[in-house]
Amino acid sequence: MSWIPTALGALIDLDGTLIEVGRGAMPGATEFLDRLHTRGLPYRICSNTSRRSRAEVARALAADGLRVRAVDIVLPASLARRTIVASGALRVMLLVPEECLPDFSGVASVEEGGDWVVVGDLGRAFNADRLDAAFRALVGGARLLALHRNPFWNAGPDRGLVLDAGAYVAALEHASGAIATVVGKPAREFYDLALDDLGLPPGDVVMIGDNVENDVIGAAAAGCRTCLVRGTAFRAEALAASPVRPDVVVESVGDLTP
Repeated sequence: MSWIPTALGALIDLDGTLIEVGRGAMPGATEFLDRLHTRGLPYRICSNTSRRSRAEVARALAADGLRVRAVDIVLPASLARRTIVASGALRVMLLVPEECLPDFSGVASVEEGGDWVVVGDLGRAFNADRLDAAFRALVGGARLLALHRNPFWNAGPDRGLVLDAGAYVAALEHASGAIATVVGKPAREFYDLALDDLGLPPGDVVMIGDNVENDVIGAAAAGCRTCLVRGTAFRAEALAASPVRPDVVVESVGDLTP
């Protein structure tokens, strides 16, 4: 059993750490969140998911037996919306699933042109027409926002490994010459947003996740302590090659005892 004694709050990855796509809660995840609640330790769920809104994620977690409020979930869409609204340029081509649209309230969705192109995980809805329209918008001067750069993800036992938004972001950059601003993990801005929402200084917070680049290197750069979980995204070779060593390595979140 492990914990970082000085950690007064936590940022927690979702897929591969708390849940396994298509299979429900990871072993020990429910008990771990219960321990955080009992200790009164604040936390935020930090996910790069761009398939659902915060409310939809919270409902899905509840169905898996995990007590998480929508307000305790931080997604890249939150930072993307903040960036767009702050710019005053609100015409946006949204390459995101319909389920994500509630997190983009206040922006004007367009099918051609626009001031921004936002790329999330459209899955099978990525097609030539959508990508061509995004390409034309970027050539016409639109700015490119990537909710994350994950090249692929594990879509569960039925589909296995599939391309993620990062692959399409790379294609649009290559074709248009645009450079994407990334607003998901491991971007520093994403961690700053999560820490601001949590209300704690980074040195008092531990980031818990299974991806070395997104959850260890990114969080450490923001000043957080880090805990690497040997979840579905864990790769031993990535840990061996990492310039940043996690403070703690555990088999699962069930091994953490705050």
